[in-house]
Amino acid sequence: MKLFNFLILTILVLLSGCNSANHGSFVTQTYDGAEANRGAGVALVKLGKVEGKSCQTAILYLIPFDESASTHRAIEDAKSKIEGTALLADISIDDKLWVEFGYSVQCILVSATAYGVKTDSQ
Repeated sequence: MKLFNFLILTILVLLSGCNSANHGSFVTQTYDGAEANRGAGVALVKLGKVEGKSCQTAILYLIPFDESASTHRAIEDAKSKIEGTALLADISIDDKLWVEFGYSVQCILVSATAYGVKTDSQ
């Protein structure tokens, strides 16, 4: 009986995986509008609002599927929404958890204003 209990406990520990969000540090650079692009002769313009997300699903609430939710990946996702984005300003970061029947989803959501060089296609 002790061996059975130990075996069950071991299996539960092995299946419990880590699905915690990886917030990390998200400030990659600062922006000084007067100095940033003076040498290049290009002014950054407001491109619009963008949103990005990074999510992880946990099957049976314990077994993580895919990479952990990451602030860095959510910011990179937001930057990729508009071509020519150089930086994000007015950033809002939110952490959401949805619990469904048999699984849960944890997401980091980023909302920001994109600034960059306007391309011909915009």
